[in-house]
Amino acid sequence: MFENCEIFCKDAGYITAASTLETSPYGFVFLHCTITGEAPEHSFYLGRPWRPYGKVVFIDCHLGKQIKPEGWDNWGNPDNEQTAYFAEYQSRGPGAHPQSRVRWSHQLTPEEAAQYTVSNVLKGEDDWHPLSVPK
Repeated sequence: MFENCEIFCKDAGYITAASTLETSPYGFVFLHCTITGEAPEHSFYLGRPWRPYGKVVFIDCHLGKQIKPEGWDNWGNPDNEQTAYFAEYQSRGPGAHPQSRVRWSHQLTPEEAAQYTVSNVLKGEDDWHPLSVPK
């Protein structure tokens, strides 16, 4: 979970390369983040899978001009398009191009986006409550 972060793009490449386990409900989640940097326009993908089931979601993020209109890359393997899960919700800024994203990515509904809370993403299999304060 990356919340209220600034990701600074320096050259060209990928912001994420997720290696999510097939059984994990969440991968990398970026919530209220800003993508900036000195990289040229359209020089960065939001992500690509490191392994077939990579999962990445950007929610309510400001995307700079560095982001490619297609947004996501299959890393040279069309089979990854069937297994990877890449999604956005309410992206804004010059790098937000929901209509230009690869057809196999997702634009979340408000109900889907609401599931990506700090508690849900970080609780894991042991049901840890990351926002609870020990007494």
